[in-house]
Amino acid sequence: METNFTIPNYILASKTTRFLNFIIDILIMKLMMWILIIITDLIFSEYKLGLINQVDSFDKMETYLFWSITSFFYYTITETFLSRSLAKYFTKTIVVLKDGSKPKSIDILARSALRQIPFEYFTFFQGRKPGWHDEYSNTFVVKKDKLEQILIDYKELFEIEKQK
Repeated sequence: METNFTIPNYILASKTTRFLNFIIDILIMKLMMWILIIITDLIFSEYKLGLINQVDSFDKMETYLFWSITSFFYYTITETFLSRSLAKYFTKTIVVLKDGSKPKSIDILARSALRQIPFEYFTFFQGRKPGWHDEYSNTFVVKKDKLEQILIDYKELFEIEKQK
């Protein structure tokens, strides 16, 4: 019997779920950054940093750079330590490798870096193919409960086969 587990297609998160993750993560990132900026301005009010005004006055390139850096750190931190972004908690999905295991830090760094390619998010509209940040980092976003169940089933089947 083959002993290598591989993620089956039917536990992959749908395109709709992935899009929902994207929207929720954007909202969370924006909220977190504005809270961080306001708190920083309040803590350092004597220095009159005016971070809110500075961020509001960014031109298009500065805005793109600011949110690219923000999203890089957001996804890298959350997916490295939690195996999912905060939105994935709402949709009950998780990032895994082909064998269902937790991705290594380098895999998450690759995912986060690939997300910074302009228009990368449109690669999810190419039919059944995964987006670039999944495909080139060799990661998958799956339904967490389905993954857990299939891993239990796989281990039980493997134990039965091993006893024969």
